[in-house]
Amino acid sequence: MHLLLVDGSGYIFRAFHALPPLNRKSDGLPVGCVQGFCNMLYKLTTDMDEGEPPTHMAVIFDHSGKTFRDTIYSEYKAHRPPAPEELVPQFPLTRSATRAFSIPAIEMEGWEADDIMATYACMARDAGWKVTIASSDKDLMQLVEPDGSIRLLDTIPRPGQPPLRWIGPNEVLTKFGVTPDKVIDVQALCGDSVDNVPGVPGIGVKTAAELINTYGDLETLLSRAEEIKQPARRQKLIDNAELARISKQLVTLERKVPVDIDLDGLLRQPIDPSTLFPFLKAMEFATITKRLGNLLEADPDLFEPDPELRAGGTRDIGAPKKSADLSVAKAKLAANVVPGTGPARFAAEEHARIKAIPVNYDAYEIISTPEQLAACIARIVDRGHFAIDTETTSLDAQQAELVGVCLSTAIGEGCYIPIGHSKAGDLLEGGGLVDGQLPARDVLAALKPVLEDPSILKIGQNVKYDMEVFVRHGITMAPIDDTMLISYALDGPQYNGLDILANHWLDHKTITFGELAGTGKARKTFDQLEIAPAARYAAEDVDVTLRLWHVLKPRLAAENATALYETLERPLAPVLARMETRGITVDRQILARLSGDFAQRAAAFEAEAHELAGEKFNLGSPKQLGEILFGKMGLEGGTKTKTGAWATGADVLEDLAAKGVPLARTIVDWRQLTKLMGTYTDALPGYIHPETGRVHTSYSQASVLTGRLSSNDPNLQNIPVRTEDGRKIRSAFVAPQGKVLVSADYSQIELRVLAHIADIQALKDAFEEGLDIHAMTASEMFGVPVEGMPSEVRRRAKAINFGIIYGISAFGLSNQLGIERSVAGEYIKTYFERFPGIKDYMDSQRARVKVDGFVTTLFGRKIQFPNANSGNPSERAFVERASINAPIQGTAADIIRRAMIRMEGELKKAGVEADMLLQVHDELIFEVPEGTEDQAIPVIKRVMETAAEPAVRLSVPIQVDAHAARNWDEAH
Repeated sequence: MHLLLVDGSGYIFRAFHALPPLNRKSDGLPVGCVQGFCNMLYKLTTDMDEGEPPTHMAVIFDHSGKTFRDTIYSEYKAHRPPAPEELVPQFPLTRSATRAFSIPAIEMEGWEADDIMATYACMARDAGWKVTIASSDKDLMQLVEPDGSIRLLDTIPRPGQPPLRWIGPNEVLTKFGVTPDKVIDVQALCGDSVDNVPGVPGIGVKTAAELINTYGDLETLLSRAEEIKQPARRQKLIDNAELARISKQLVTLERKVPVDIDLDGLLRQPIDPSTLFPFLKAMEFATITKRLGNLLEADPDLFEPDPELRAGGTRDIGAPKKSADLSVAKAKLAANVVPGTGPARFAAEEHARIKAIPVNYDAYEIISTPEQLAACIARIVDRGHFAIDTETTSLDAQQAELVGVCLSTAIGEGCYIPIGHSKAGDLLEGGGLVDGQLPARDVLAALKPVLEDPSILKIGQNVKYDMEVFVRHGITMAPIDDTMLISYALDGPQYNGLDILANHWLDHKTITFGELAGTGKARKTFDQLEIAPAARYAAEDVDVTLRLWHVLKPRLAAENATALYETLERPLAPVLARMETRGITVDRQILARLSGDFAQRAAAFEAEAHELAGEKFNLGSPKQLGEILFGKMGLEGGTKTKTGAWATGADVLEDLAAKGVPLARTIVDWRQLTKLMGTYTDALPGYIHPETGRVHTSYSQASVLTGRLSSNDPNLQNIPVRTEDGRKIRSAFVAPQGKVLVSADYSQIELRVLAHIADIQALKDAFEEGLDIHAMTASEMFGVPVEGMPSEVRRRAKAINFGIIYGISAFGLSNQLGIERSVAGEYIKTYFERFPGIKDYMDSQRARVKVDGFVTTLFGRKIQFPNANSGNPSERAFVERASINAPIQGTAADIIRRAMIRMEGELKKAGVEADMLLQVHDELIFEVPEGTEDQAIPVIKRVMETAAEPAVRLSVPIQVDAHAARNWDEAH
């Protein structure tokens, strides 16, 4: 006998995150997860039937509510976020789907699905059966048997691996470093942040495995903890022994659950079309209904949709509505088994179909009556999704006035609702609104229900902007899809603008705003345009956006990018929108004082430069500066640009300054100071919003290759943090009365990621023990004891640690440290000898990017390098360096994105009042009520430090430093 147990809850979440949203057309009920669940379930059974078919089968689900583990530890699973709103109504439908396919669906109050599966697996094993558990859940690996009587089956598609991956003792050993019988002890030590199993703080999987392999089991280890040589590790185990014992109870699966159905009750049954097709038709799954009808040699038209399910009910599936003489139970029932079908083909066919539909401007409609608006909204409700765009007077979402709203419910359609077009003529002398426009208040009141309806999907291009515009009118638009972010998840930042996307994917050239509004001083704002041409432009935007959504969205599934989009890109957009809307307070007086101080110092640098040059010249003129340095002074090493002028870029001046040229150092200092003035102290007051009194930066989510965010208008990402002047500028960012700022900064996140990716045990050990990583590196390289280490030695190790991440050369390191290039080369050579894994990683990345043309982060973000095999040596060298750094920087960027996405929900759940205001590289800035920072900081740190999980469990601890103060500088 062969028992197949399916982790139903795991399949639900996989189906939800792996596939694009789908709503039932008749009423907008979310059903995408249910459809994916059906496909996955039957692909599994079909694949299993290729080998040793299971004779018995059940799908096991988690039951909502408390379990016995909550009585052991009240904080168990306390930090798990609530299920997405659109998933909640689909939970009961997945049970109905299971029964529709004639498979038992089992859940039990008070027990987790893992306990039920453990019970059935042990019952079957004891009866001499073979057991397969379809799950990759690490908690179930404790059930794996050495003789293969119980195995796990991982069905998650992974690049370069077979579709079905068996998990036996060897795979468990690879995962945990121990045999299956010791998995519980390892989990008890390292804990589980997802389920909030505490474990022993600071003990990771590898350390736990090492300890258990040395001492045999948890109790022996705890009883002999005093013998452990490492002081920090020893103390952690002594201090947290009881937590480890509690954790062992939490992770141990119960194998004697009082199940109601015995093993014989799990006998596989043939599929009954009289229960299957009423369910599928009630869900409105036309494609899968037709496909399974052919495979079962049954006519779905003989059955009516199940009426209760059609109305949203979730009862057990019952009897047929019409009788028929049917031949039941044909093999091969997987949704993706039909030759020539699948996500890739569907995406290609959809692209060809959409591309062939011409844009018809005559089909666009101007909405000018309440009846037209009502008809448009009715189409939206019927469709369940639509494209939307706002037309405004400004690119600044915090100050833009709404001029019109454009909507598209179907390809080739577009509606423009003008509400703020001004009369022609001199607007300063009056004007008013063009006649025939609906009142803005009435339009927004009519649109608000559909814009906020959780069952209707809103599709936009850079939809974050529209969300911010609407929120100023009291409308919270959700849920959303964003064609710009879908494109970014698939192809990086190369095709982000709507015009570029339309040209690339649709072979369509859109009307540009410049064609309508003109250029230069005569350029009009949108409200000054005539309605008819404005409508053509606006309606085309939403029509094209909807077309692009149909082209790009299927590619997510076909190219394994769904998880990246659904977990990192789409949920981040509303978070950024809220951050931008909040803004941050800036003190004008501090900026004014700094501007005065900087101006005086800049003038002093200018006078000093004139004295060193022996003449007056314009310090801002590269041509004049080059003539003085390489003409008049005759310095060596000068090169000329294509225009014939001497090159005087930052790298040239830094090189000269390092060689001891005083004029070069003075110019470098002058440039840095004047740049701070022009970019910040003089410019920031102009960005203060007249109504909020705060600065509202705009984050670009889809412009950086590695996934980092960029900040514009103003750019707050590039304020220097390591210079005294940069810190002075940060001091101007302040908390309002009664509040404080909290700065939470990842500590050496990229080095930690490097240690994990390159598997550098020495670095991992240092991080786990909480050592000074730069001092440890210096000690390893130069043989200098950590105690009493000269600061210069540590500084050199720090420069190498960070330089290696960016592929630094001996030339670059020599400039940075002011040492001979040969000495710098020896430093790098010694570094690679001490940490050989880093060299192996770098070599593998260089080779991989040449073959694949891309590298990936730990979270699956694909970073494209189409010129990896360029004939230009300098271009190839750049790609090689970037391919080393990109997975590290990209993974760090993905981690802080995950933290931002989870942060607001976790703060709310903890009852903590805190507003997330800024993200600057590896740092998050919050505003909290004064006196509550001690409640906010632990939650912020926990969310940031566990952000990678459960998708990635790093083999090094993540550390966040967080502080509160009245201004940003003091909090940092």
